[in-house]
Amino acid sequence: MTLEKQNKFGGTYTLINSAGMTVSLTALGAGILSIKVPDKDGIAREVVRISDKGYGNDYHGLTIGRTSGRIAGATFEIDGKVAKLEKNNYGTDNLHGGKTGLFGKTFNADIKMCADYTDAVFTYTDADGEGGYFGKVDITVTYRVYEKENRLAIYYNGKPDCKTLLNLTNHVYFDVSGDLRESVGEQYMYLNASRVGVLNERLITTEIAEVSPEFDFRKPHKVKDYRQTEAVQCYTHGYDHPFFLDSRGMTDVQASLYSELSKIKLEVKTTYPCVVVFGDNFYGYKSTCFECQYNPDGIHMSPDDCGVCSPDNPYNEQIEYSFTVE
Repeated sequence: MTLEKQNKFGGTYTLINSAGMTVSLTALGAGILSIKVPDKDGIAREVVRISDKGYGNDYHGLTIGRTSGRIAGATFEIDGKVAKLEKNNYGTDNLHGGKTGLFGKTFNADIKMCADYTDAVFTYTDADGEGGYFGKVDITVTYRVYEKENRLAIYYNGKPDCKTLLNLTNHVYFDVSGDLRESVGEQYMYLNASRVGVLNERLITTEIAEVSPEFDFRKPHKVKDYRQTEAVQCYTHGYDHPFFLDSRGMTDVQASLYSELSKIKLEVKTTYPCVVVFGDNFYGYKSTCFECQYNPDGIHMSPDDCGVCSPDNPYNEQIEYSFTVE
């Protein structure tokens, strides 16, 4: 593994493995700045899209938390404690933890290299009351870049000093054609999900329903196939929905994206029960975001499995991205 360091974005660390993958990670937002992998011709292609406004904008590539997605009413309660969060979604709900979320924090960084992989370990202590959340939380985001295969794993760990809520993810956008050479609508998506969240006008999940054809990706098909249907266009103008997975863990593939142009295939595995698929609806439809997480408003819908953690039950979740040529 080759390591290159730069001072930009609080510290940027570029790791190059022997299989042709290059991964650039930053201390700002403990984020993903770039991933390059070989295509069918062996040409290194950029498969991550960063906002046209530059890195650090529009959540692209950044760690999202303390909670991902939208919490209805910007408030929740655990054991009598009430959190009052920023109302940054239609003036009513909380989105991605508010303006003081982890995406804007500069993490401490440490690189640990060994023969089979290299870990980039980013740590940050979020103070009690930050963003309206209760409890101090020591947060660790570890990126593991494997040496001999084009595989990147993310480990999320949170150690709170009291019972509180976490729902951490990465907001990375993928274009597996490479270098934005085709619309993501032309790419084939697979989701191991038979249920999807039904959204209201503020994009809050109001119920969980069986997938209709517009939301059924259990057999891979092009992202664009049903994009213009009323069900998909209603409120979101494309896919921006939580899909509830039929399995969780690091054995099954829960999501994939494939380009016939590059022959690059991305496979996603996760311990989370849900993936929010955002089809880049407001940026020219160039990429797709797989936000592996808990149900965004799970604290109000499924409080037994929504990211509540404690000193005796710390937060531990995982996401993995693998790239192959097929």
